[in-house]
Amino acid sequence: MHIAVAPNLTLQHTSQNRYNASMNKEQAKQRIRKLCEEIWRLNKAYFIDDRSDVSEDVRDALKQELIALESEYPDLVTPDSPTQRVGAPLDGRLPKVRHIHPKESLQDIFARVELDDWTDQMRRALGKDDAEFAYVSELKIDGLNVSLVYERQQTDTGESTKGTPYILVRAVTRGNGIEGENVTHTVRTIEEVPLHITVAQKDAPALLEISGEVYMTKKGLAKLNEHLADDEKFANPRNAAAGTVRQLDPKVAAKRDLRMFCYALDRDAADALDIRTQKELMEFLHTSGLPTNTELRLCGTLDDVHRMYESFREKRASLPYDIDGVVVKVNDRRMQRDLGSTAKAPRWARAYKFPAEQKTARILDIQLQVGRTGAVTPVAHLTPVQIAGTTVSRATLHNADEIGRLDVRIGDTVIVQKAGDIIPEVVEVMRNLRPDDARPFAFPRHCPSCGTELRRPEGEAVHRCPNPHCRAARQERIEHLASRYAFNIEGLGSETVEALLAQQLVSDPADIFFLSAEDLLQLPLFQEKKTGKLVTAIEDAKLVPLHRFLFALGIRHVGRETAEIIAQRLKWPTKSTHVDGGVVDGISMDDVARTLQELDTQDLASIDGIGEVVAQSVTGWISEDDNRALLHKFGNAGVIAYVPEGSHAPQTLTGTTFVLTGTLASFSREEAKQRIKECGGKVSGSVSKKTNFVVAGDDPGSKYEDAKRLGVQILDEQEFQKMLGAP
Repeated sequence: MHIAVAPNLTLQHTSQNRYNASMNKEQAKQRIRKLCEEIWRLNKAYFIDDRSDVSEDVRDALKQELIALESEYPDLVTPDSPTQRVGAPLDGRLPKVRHIHPKESLQDIFARVELDDWTDQMRRALGKDDAEFAYVSELKIDGLNVSLVYERQQTDTGESTKGTPYILVRAVTRGNGIEGENVTHTVRTIEEVPLHITVAQKDAPALLEISGEVYMTKKGLAKLNEHLADDEKFANPRNAAAGTVRQLDPKVAAKRDLRMFCYALDRDAADALDIRTQKELMEFLHTSGLPTNTELRLCGTLDDVHRMYESFREKRASLPYDIDGVVVKVNDRRMQRDLGSTAKAPRWARAYKFPAEQKTARILDIQLQVGRTGAVTPVAHLTPVQIAGTTVSRATLHNADEIGRLDVRIGDTVIVQKAGDIIPEVVEVMRNLRPDDARPFAFPRHCPSCGTELRRPEGEAVHRCPNPHCRAARQERIEHLASRYAFNIEGLGSETVEALLAQQLVSDPADIFFLSAEDLLQLPLFQEKKTGKLVTAIEDAKLVPLHRFLFALGIRHVGRETAEIIAQRLKWPTKSTHVDGGVVDGISMDDVARTLQELDTQDLASIDGIGEVVAQSVTGWISEDDNRALLHKFGNAGVIAYVPEGSHAPQTLTGTTFVLTGTLASFSREEAKQRIKECGGKVSGSVSKKTNFVVAGDDPGSKYEDAKRLGVQILDEQEFQKMLGAP
C-alpha cells in the first residue's frame, strides 16, 4: 500500500493506450479473457434480457479497452471476441432470419477533432487531398435496430401509373449482423410502420430492405411502468422497446406505444432507384410513406455538423425520445461507394456520440489528499479515461466509509463518473474483473503530511487533520487564495506554492503579499521575466472585490455563492479609496474583522441563502485568534477589499429564483447572474416548481420546455432588463 499526499483532482490529457504499457503478453491475455466474458455477460443482459446492469457508457468503455489490447496484441484476437461481431447474440426464442445484406455498425467518435481526423482518413482512402464533402446529419435514436423487408406486388397494367406497390413481408432485428430475430408479428403492431407502400418509380426492384430504429417515447415508458410491478419496471425507453419487440404475443406489443424512425435503404435498391445522395434517400423514404425523423440537416461543413451536435446536446432532455448523439454521413452516394467499408463499419459514416457520463478505469493506487480545512480525502489514481470530453486520471473516493461500502481495492476495475459534471468519482467496482493480486486499502490513523493523529468529528464521515500548521493544508489554503474566483493571482500555481513553502518563504496565505522579487528569484526556474510578472500580479491583487476576499479566506461552508450573499447583505463600513484609474468604496481589514466579530449567529442564519450551519462556521472562524491575526496581517500587507459598482443596487429581486437558458444579446451568462444577485435574487441551474422566472434568450434549451411544462413564467431579454431596472 502506498500512502502519499495527492495533488488536487486534475484532468490530464494522456494517451488512451498508455495504461497497456505496463502489461506483458500473459497479463494482456488474462485481461482480454476477463473483458470478453464480462462484455458478453453485459450484452446478454442488455440486448437479450432487456436489463441494464450498467450504463451504455460503461459497456462502451470496456469494449474500447478490449480494442486497445487487441490492437497491441493482434495474435490474441479470437473469432468470438465481442470486437469481431456486429450487434448482440441471439437468445434462441424467436426464429432466426438471414439478412439480405450483412449489417454494419458505425464507428463512434466523441470529439470535434475526431471529425477532422475522419475527413482526413476519407481523403486518404480516396487518394484525393483536396476532396470536399457535404454531410447529412441526423439524430442517433437510442432504440432497437430493425430491418423492414418489403416485397414488390404484381399489378394490373391499368394500375401501373400509380407506381409500384410493396407489402411488408418481415421485420428482423440486427442480431449478429448476418442473421437476426424475426419480429414481424410485433413490428406489424406499430401504427407508424405501413404494411403497404407505393414507390413512384415503375422499374423498382423486387425487394426493399429498409433499416430503422424502433423506440419508445419517454411518456410511453412512464405509462407502461405505471402498470408494472417494481421488479418488472423498465430502466429506460430503449430497454422497454427491445423487450416489447421481442414479446411472443403481439397483443402485448399492441398495447404499448412503440414507434419507429427509418433511415437506411439497402444499396442495391438505392442504385436501382437511381438515388444519388443520402438526402434524396431520406426524401424517398418519407414520400414512400415510411416514418422518418424530421430533425435532419444537410451540412456543408464539419462546423455545421458540430453546431447541430452542440444544439441537440443542449436540447436532448426536452426531446420526447432518447438520443445519444448525431449520425453523420457523406451525402454523395457515389463517394460512399468509393470509400467502401472496413470489415465492420462504413468509412463514410460516423456516430458522433455525446460525451460519456460514465466510463471504466483500473485503480493503479489510492493516495490521500489533505484539503485546506484539514479534511483528508482518499483519491484513486486511475488508468487515464475520457469522461465528458476530458481525460481523467484521478477520482475521489470521498471517505473511509465509502471505500468500505464499495469494497474498493488497488487493481480493481471501477466505474467512474463526474459528480455534478465536474468532480470525477468512483461509483462502482466491477468485481467480476477483479485480479487475483488486488490489494485492500486500510485508511491510516495519522496525517500523511504531518503525522498528526487524524480525528473524525462525531456525525461526520470525513477524517480531519487537526494541526493548523499542517504543510499540506497550508499549501491548499494558499493555492485556494490564488485561485481564479478568489484573488486570481496568475503564475502562483501548485509547484510555485510548494517551492515557497519548502524555502520557508511563506507560512500562511497573507505572506504571499510580502514576497519580493529577491524572494522569488530563489525559486527553481524563476528568472527575471517570470519573477517580474508574478510580483506585478501579486501587487495588482491587493485590491480585491469583497466577495472574492471572503471566498479566499477558505472559511468552511463558505463557497462562491455564499460569499456573494454575505458581501451583499451585510452592512460594511466603506470609505473612498483612490486606485489607479479611479475611486472605489474600500473596506479596511480592521473593518472586515470588526464587522464579522459583531455578527449575531441567529441574525446571520436568518439571511436567505445562509442558514445555521454557515452562520456558525463564519462566527466560529472569526472567534479564533489566529484568524483575526491573519486579517490584520492582510491589512499590513496593503490588501484592501472593495464593494464592486452595482453591489448597492435596490434589492428588488429578494426572494426570487431565476434560471437562465439560451444566448442573451446584452449580457454574458456570468453578467446576467451577477446582475440578478446584485438585486437580491438567486440563480439556479435547473427549473423546478420553486423557480419564479426563466430568462430565455436565443436558441433556448431544455430548461425552456421545463418552464412551460411546470407553468413557470418565461421572460424574454427585454422583460428581464426591465425587471433589473434598465430604462
